[in-house]
Amino acid sequence: MEIKKTGSPKSVISLFDLLGNDETALSKAFAFILGKEKDALKDFLKFVGVTKRITNRIFRQVRITTEYSRNEGRTDIEIEIGTDTHIIIEAKVRKNRVRQQRTQYLTAFNKSAKEKILVFLTQERDSNKQIAQDVKIINTSWLDVTGLFDQKKFIDNELVFQFLRYVSKNYKMNEQKEILIQDLSDETELNRYRQHNLYRRDQTFGTPLYFAPYFTRSANQPEGEGISYLSKILGVLTLIPNDIDNYEIDLRRFKNDNDIVENWMIGAKLNSSNITDPLTYYFLDYPVTINENLLKDGGNKKGRGKNWIAAMIPKNRCVTFEEFVRRMNK
Repeated sequence: MEIKKTGSPKSVISLFDLLGNDETALSKAFAFILGKEKDALKDFLKFVGVTKRITNRIFRQVRITTEYSRNEGRTDIEIEIGTDTHIIIEAKVRKNRVRQQRTQYLTAFNKSAKEKILVFLTQERDSNKQIAQDVKIINTSWLDVTGLFDQKKFIDNELVFQFLRYVSKNYKMNEQKEILIQDLSDETELNRYRQHNLYRRDQTFGTPLYFAPYFTRSANQPEGEGISYLSKILGVLTLIPNDIDNYEIDLRRFKNDNDIVENWMIGAKLNSSNITDPLTYYFLDYPVTINENLLKDGGNKKGRGKNWIAAMIPKNRCVTFEEFVRRMNK
């Protein structure tokens, strides 16, 4: 590493830069900020749902460790607040995905802890939440977490500023899925979307910004075939449908509106009485109507559907705003 260039008045390398730029380095830098800055820790704990008020006395009880070796594996970051609260953070960067770890660390928590939270931090925007056994599982992104520190209260905090600059310089946090497009033809799922502002699918991870259902020809909708609506995704939860009542607080965080929250809860239970496995729900805002339906690329010519959709739409097919608007303006 070049610390100072010839001719420059001083080195522009920060202490964080000395860590390197892999996911272990980022985890250590983040843990360091949480351990040094009480306000940063308070905001992060509030973000993941910890209700305990972090006073100066409580802050003294906080224990933060990195690369802690357990029988279940080595954790990236652990936060313990006395014996009541235990948080394990698994951090990923670039294309690294969380697979086995989703269940790997469920037995690693302190048995005496009343509040157990497993946090997965990735470069992909993800607001998915679950509860497995007695552990709350939260999936979120580095963009959301660094956004906590990019606010007025930290504007004059040199250490936080150095951390944000380090993240921005070394990690391209731009893996943003923008508009999810999926075929919709099943009668129940059409009802769930149209009447309850919900989209349900098998378990998945990652949160696009918007959802655009593609009404298939066989769906026989009044609008006809194609994309007629665009709905903002306010949040995502993975849960057993009949457990939806336990998530009301989360739903109100997505949108504090009695009507839409009640409607979501009713919609989540539609035709779900015998389902015992978790499913992923996208909780949607009221849809925006598109003036003219957007259709798939037809024909068989080479390159059809590039940056768009064609034939059967694959799971998790996302397109950019740019391409979506271009199709609207054709």
